[in-house]
Amino acid sequence: MSFSGDVLMSNRWETGSGPSALFDRPKEVGEARPDSSERTTEPVSLAWKELIRDEILDVAAACSKEGWDGEDAIPISADSVGRAIKLLYLAPDAIRPPSVVPTIDGEIAFEWRLGKHKIISLLVEDDEIVFSAILGSLNNRESATKPLKNGWPARLSEILTG
Repeated sequence: MSFSGDVLMSNRWETGSGPSALFDRPKEVGEARPDSSERTTEPVSLAWKELIRDEILDVAAACSKEGWDGEDAIPISADSVGRAIKLLYLAPDAIRPPSVVPTIDGEIAFEWRLGKHKIISLLVEDDEIVFSAILGSLNNRESATKPLKNGWPARLSEILTG
């Protein structure tokens, strides 16, 4: 599926992806449940990435017009969507799924709120991963940038799996 800047219209409840794909349920009342040979073979640990990918597409569709925030926000571009999805699939499987957050400058960020005093934000901007975190009640802060081609930030993996 590609994003072209127009509103994406889909019903993942019918097409087999999204939250309903995680449950084994009949399509119509009275229809038999599929046998085990028809179930997905995708490991459970990767299912969250498919849900977040769908959320990225939904956020991009909702924020595809100039001023989507009611002010001067830049629309989410297809390039931003591609970078966010690439970053998503670089993420270690063992981390907590992030929230998907649009930015007013046309990017898509991932955010984790891990308690009252732990907030982490990550996005790709111009092929650079930008990572920022507040870690603890004393406002301990960390931030870094690195090229997307170098992969997921090791420090972020430490924080999210530790």
